[in-house]
Amino acid sequence: MTVWSFARSSARAHRSGLAGGFAIVLLASALLTATGVLLESGVRTGLGTARPGGASMLLAAVAASFAGTTILVVVLMVSSTIAAALRHRRRELALLRAVGATGRQVHAMVTAEVLLIIAVAGPLGAVPGLAGARLLEPLLASSGIVPPGYELTLSPLPVVATLLLLVPTGVLAARLAGREAVRTSPVAAVQQSSAELPTLGHGRRVAATWLAVAGLAVALVPFVTPGLMGSAAGVSSAVLLITAAALAGPAVVAGMAGRALRLVRPLGWASGHLALANARGFSRRLTSAIIPLALLLALGTVQTGVSRTTVEASGAQLAAGLQADLMVDASGASPDLMQEVERLPRVTGTVTTGTMTADVKIEADDEDLPVLDLLAWEPTALRVLPTGVTTAVIDPQVRAGSLSALDTTGTIAVGRDATFGTGKGIGDTVQLRLTDGTEHVATIVATIVAVYDRSLGFGDYLVGEGTARELGQAEPDTLFIQTAPGAAGEVGEQLAMMGLSTRTTQTYVDEVRVAGSSQQHLSTVLLLALLTFIGLAAANTLAMLTTRRTGELTLLRRTGATGRQLTAMVVVEVAFVVLSAWVVGTLAVIPALVGASYGLLGTPVPTMDWVVYVSLSVTIAVTAVLAVVPLALRRGVRTVRA
Repeated sequence: MTVWSFARSSARAHRSGLAGGFAIVLLASALLTATGVLLESGVRTGLGTARPGGASMLLAAVAASFAGTTILVVVLMVSSTIAAALRHRRRELALLRAVGATGRQVHAMVTAEVLLIIAVAGPLGAVPGLAGARLLEPLLASSGIVPPGYELTLSPLPVVATLLLLVPTGVLAARLAGREAVRTSPVAAVQQSSAELPTLGHGRRVAATWLAVAGLAVALVPFVTPGLMGSAAGVSSAVLLITAAALAGPAVVAGMAGRALRLVRPLGWASGHLALANARGFSRRLTSAIIPLALLLALGTVQTGVSRTTVEASGAQLAAGLQADLMVDASGASPDLMQEVERLPRVTGTVTTGTMTADVKIEADDEDLPVLDLLAWEPTALRVLPTGVTTAVIDPQVRAGSLSALDTTGTIAVGRDATFGTGKGIGDTVQLRLTDGTEHVATIVATIVAVYDRSLGFGDYLVGEGTARELGQAEPDTLFIQTAPGAAGEVGEQLAMMGLSTRTTQTYVDEVRVAGSSQQHLSTVLLLALLTFIGLAAANTLAMLTTRRTGELTLLRRTGATGRQLTAMVVVEVAFVVLSAWVVGTLAVIPALVGASYGLLGTPVPTMDWVVYVSLSVTIAVTAVLAVVPLALRRGVRTVRA
């Protein structure tokens, strides 16, 4: 019998155990394929002649950012699911060794089983992935990422890329799980089926320690480098800490269960004692369920928390940098009317600004891979300042250079976040280009004459009217008005009599905050899709673990445990899993949120979306209960009569 035929026979015999892995590979394939469609569409559009730059680069950037997180999550979920499914078969695999199978044969059989799953589930999952990507087209258009009527590109490339990722992930997980079985003697495998060893290997302990240290160190980056880029780097600490918890999980879970067991032992509570003793004895099994739930809570909390912190920081910077009392919509207003406003009594200063969309080159061309030149350009908004502007009305908090130098054509002021990692400063150049939707109509090289801090409030790039004319004249859209103390109301009434719509600066700042929150809709939808995948993977793992416990629950019932006791035991185990996941997930995000809050708002008090945090906490509890309790009751409590 060949390896493949033996693998097919083994897969049929263990189809119930492999069904969970099949479902997760199916979902992972759909998620990866949809992400690949977004990325390919952005790259193809940018390389084509239609709509170069702008929307295509923004779509490629959004897709690339989401793809990075998705790949990490998919690799973790798929590998942990496959490992959990194969871990329950280590006694069987060890017995195969005992009857003459070589380690290479066992590895080949396990690997072939996993490849069979991926070969079937991968292409099947790609079909809803391709169709689901098309459902995002209206949302992409409403978010301003692509123009109305834009259609995503569908091709076999995302499917091929998905399989190229899933195959090595599955093979590596299978070989690691098979290695444990091959190294275990049949006698030890039988013993370990009754209780698992919570001890960790030397390599695993070292990796967990270094990841934890790296996670805490990265969370401190915003304290050294404040701003958006430093905070973005600090956010990665949550993923590092969750990964460290996954590696150290068996020892951590066993330790937590052991301490809880010592607390309940004096109470004489049989169900609680059974549950916690079981958690301590099968800490590896519980870790494979706890980590996905913790990841669900951590990823959702850190993403929404950082997004909210960014929106709050942009509003705070705008409020601190606007020394005006009123603002007027100047779109379509005549220059004479604007001059009349400037001459109003008790008006002490005015600044008329405009905005224009352009592309900025953020990286040098790649001579080896010209296809990546698309990603060297980034769409941005340029805020146009009038000649002779000072910081009396608009203060972006210049840290080097002067805004007055913007009066010279071919100059630009750059936010500190935009210079992060580039090494550029005063005297260096920035390449800009303007597109009209079909071709590049103007390209200039602007010299940096000022670097400022409040880029979240005022944008990454400021230019003067001369530079704007080089790219294409930007029409004024906003007039900021500074009034004498206590004269804002009087000036507002005069502006109303002139037929101008006015708002206070605070109202304008609040509107910017709301607009910033509404622009997060696409990110919210993509995050929700990712969290749904994680939640389903966690539920699948819990259900898979529960179905393997039929014999254990039956034995407990036959040896005297009542149905009520076993029900209580299962409930306590679920509560332990939920509490452990909540603690791990919460502790993993606190450093990232503290760093982001300090880097953007200047305070170590973390900004959290409490509605999302509470909702995710409830979600992990409901997921655990629904995935475990009904199965446990049906398989172990109600099916056996004492």
